[in-house]
Amino acid sequence: MPKQWVARETVLDAALSILREKGEAALSARAVAEAAGCSVQPIYSLFDDMTGLVAELYDHARAWVAAYNLDHAHDGANLFESNGFSHLRLAKTETNLFRFLYLSPHMRPRGFEELFQSVALDGVVECIQDLGHLSAEAAHELYLNMIVYTHGMAAMIACGARFTEQELHERIDRSFRAFVRQVRERGDEV
Repeated sequence: MPKQWVARETVLDAALSILREKGEAALSARAVAEAAGCSVQPIYSLFDDMTGLVAELYDHARAWVAAYNLDHAHDGANLFESNGFSHLRLAKTETNLFRFLYLSPHMRPRGFEELFQSVALDGVVECIQDLGHLSAEAAHELYLNMIVYTHGMAAMIACGARFTEQELHERIDRSFRAFVRQVRERGDEV
């Protein structure tokens, strides 16, 4: 039987679709092949096995989330707020994807700085500098603290917590102000 040719992107998109709809447990070579409109042979040719596919799917899903964040970059009062609420919305509306990316063994930062580098959006540190009248270093530290804090709330949402939008906004605003006070007390103002 001749080899089928299917684009790598087609297979990754099919796997992402399954992941978003049904979760990681639903990923199998047969399910992905069916969604991609091919046999399982191209999956093994392109990715060696399902472990290889899932590894590439992780990066593919992260790219999808990066585009999602850009699509929602103006949903808040500023880029920083939009970024935080985008993460919370992702946990609520794309729970399977959120769990795969952020609540699984696939995410393996070797420290907080590596975590920061993997999730921080361009322009947010500068936005925080302007909002809090902070140095670049203080804004970076504040952003990292907010990433950790916001992710905690997002994880609770992905696990079924039902916070109101008002509760989330108030909690985020209070934590931002507390982190600004903290860096100012250390003398990290501009």
